[in-house]
Amino acid sequence: MLNIVTGLGTGFALGWALQRGGFCMNTAFRSIVFKEDRSVLRAWVLVLLINIPVLAVLEELGFIRPSLAPFRPLSFLVGGLLFGAGMVWAGGCVSGTYYRSSKGMLGSLVALGGFLLGALSVRRGVLLPFRQALERVEWTIYGDIPRLSHIIPSNPWVGQWIIIALVIPLGVVFLLKAPKTRFAIGWKWPLTGSVVGILAILAWIFSAQEARGYGLSLVQPTTALGAYLFFGDPSALNWTAWLLIGLIPGAFFAAWKNKDLKLRLPEPRRLLIQLMGGIVMGIGASLAGGCNIGHGITGLSSLSLSSAVATLFTMLGNWGATAFIWQQSRRGVTA
Repeated sequence: MLNIVTGLGTGFALGWALQRGGFCMNTAFRSIVFKEDRSVLRAWVLVLLINIPVLAVLEELGFIRPSLAPFRPLSFLVGGLLFGAGMVWAGGCVSGTYYRSSKGMLGSLVALGGFLLGALSVRRGVLLPFRQALERVEWTIYGDIPRLSHIIPSNPWVGQWIIIALVIPLGVVFLLKAPKTRFAIGWKWPLTGSVVGILAILAWIFSAQEARGYGLSLVQPTTALGAYLFFGDPSALNWTAWLLIGLIPGAFFAAWKNKDLKLRLPEPRRLLIQLMGGIVMGIGASLAGGCNIGHGITGLSSLSLSSAVATLFTMLGNWGATAFIWQQSRRGVTA
């Protein structure tokens, strides 16, 4: 009962924050290269600045024990590129697709269905052998799953705090240089980053109550709920499944309260593109073992080298697909 209550409550609050803050990593990644407004990017950086040192302290105190993703370079390369490109065509990342679906954007709902289809095809369907082939290439460092702290030629504990001492000041300087926002639809980035950052910490703490060494995640609960609905398999259901169930009404009521709830149906051509984008995004996320939340927040916060590499390839896929679309639009080529 405690898992149900904390999962639904955290999910509801997260859905509300995503909706009000417009927290979509597709926008954040794209803005690094293609846009001047980097508000969502700053919110993401703030989430990491909150989580990285707090998680390090919680781990030192023994409250949490992060479960690190195995370092599978081929999976991250292929999956990250596909996921990054898919989110461009789908019109949003996983979290963005969820909150946009909850406010009546039917194109995002179709993309979400495609995401589930693509993810299940990798986890249980025709692409399972392809995933297993990519996962055969797995690297370790001295027999351990590598973390970013292994890059520093010293004791991993010392390396962890060296990285934290370098990253935190750089992130703070980046945020302090942010221009003043005169106008914003919804929450401004400091509030969005603070709320999502605190909820990400709570996700670690609540998940630890069922001996789960992971925080926020959307790919795993999406595929777990899909497997339960389509195959009757409840084995993968955990705390994050309740979080996901709570996220949807949280985003819905946030849109309803702020009068942003409206059915929006794109033209058929755009709808087809979003469907295909969702499928590609689901395939990529399952191959990479995580999405913009699982790798981009939870994994990076625990200084996972796997998550850092997967996030990098996701960015590259995002930039490549965006550049291609912009180039085609300049040439007058339709979607």
